[in-house]
Amino acid sequence: MKKTGLYLMILVLVGWNIFLSLEVISLRENGGVTQTTQIIENKVTQFTTDVTQVVENSLEKVVGISSYRQGILFSSGSGAIYKVGSGQVMIITNNHVITNADTIEVIFANGRTFPGELMGSDIYTDLALISVAVDFPVNPFKFGDSAVSKVGEWVLAIGSPLGQEFQGSVTMGILSGKDRVVPVDLNNNGINDWDMIVLQTDAAINPGNSGGPLINLAGELIGINSMKIASDTVEGMGFSIPINEVVPIMEQLEQFGRVIRPVLGVSAVGISDLSIFQKNVYGIPLTQTGGLYVTSVVIGGPAAQAGILEGDIILQFDNVQIENFKQFRKMLYSKQVNDSVRIVVLRNNEQLSMSVRLQ
Repeated sequence: MKKTGLYLMILVLVGWNIFLSLEVISLRENGGVTQTTQIIENKVTQFTTDVTQVVENSLEKVVGISSYRQGILFSSGSGAIYKVGSGQVMIITNNHVITNADTIEVIFANGRTFPGELMGSDIYTDLALISVAVDFPVNPFKFGDSAVSKVGEWVLAIGSPLGQEFQGSVTMGILSGKDRVVPVDLNNNGINDWDMIVLQTDAAINPGNSGGPLINLAGELIGINSMKIASDTVEGMGFSIPINEVVPIMEQLEQFGRVIRPVLGVSAVGISDLSIFQKNVYGIPLTQTGGLYVTSVVIGGPAAQAGILEGDIILQFDNVQIENFKQFRKMLYSKQVNDSVRIVVLRNNEQLSMSVRLQ
């Protein structure tokens, strides 16, 4: 009986030893690593934020604009849908996008292209209004209030940078500044003719974005993208025309085809822009540094009726000292037709004051 129990114990130990040996051999064959199969399931999650929703709602309100001259594409830009009614779509863009175009094409977000009719444009504000007849529903932008927009708030620029192949491109930044004054040379003569009052943003604005919208996170149109500072030493300085400045211009372009501004009825040059040689030619004292030299007077115009003569030097306009022509033009265009202004001129070393009714 004892021998039987001993034999049984020996048999169990031999069996356990065989099992352990087989496990060791198995581990060696598998490099000592227990291999398992893991199934990874990929899932796609829809990503939606306030920004993506604003973009989705805004893209259809932005168009591409191609300008042709004698059948050749010479300018490409963007536009924002301003007003819709009776199958007619009114689109805001920049004047420099359509200047000298004899044919304008408008490309909508759905890819369809329609001929555009220029309703009017304005070189000083760099704005233009285009009308397009379409056969599908279109929604215009809602206008924000650029006066209450806050520096630091997020803004989006949408347009067609570098051409229509990139139509519907979206960039994002902040409103970097308000009421910036940017001098512009309108006739490329090296002299600044006008000061544009603009919004500043660091949202990327590239060639082709001109005329496109700058919108806030409520999806409201607060500006029309117009220019940027392009320099190796400057980054992120783009400018938009405030919508509060845009709307009155659009109303005049829609009604009259142009912006009606008062005229004084003179041709003049800013004395501060003249060289010593030019002053001598005009007979202007070298000590005279400010004011406008009147080179001609329109017969029967407001200035002529008030007694202003060729050769007069305009020193004051509406009781403000005139420093240069750009300042004078800005002050003149701030008035309305039929306004009366007080003008002081220098004639034969004598100052004369006269009242002029603008036309």
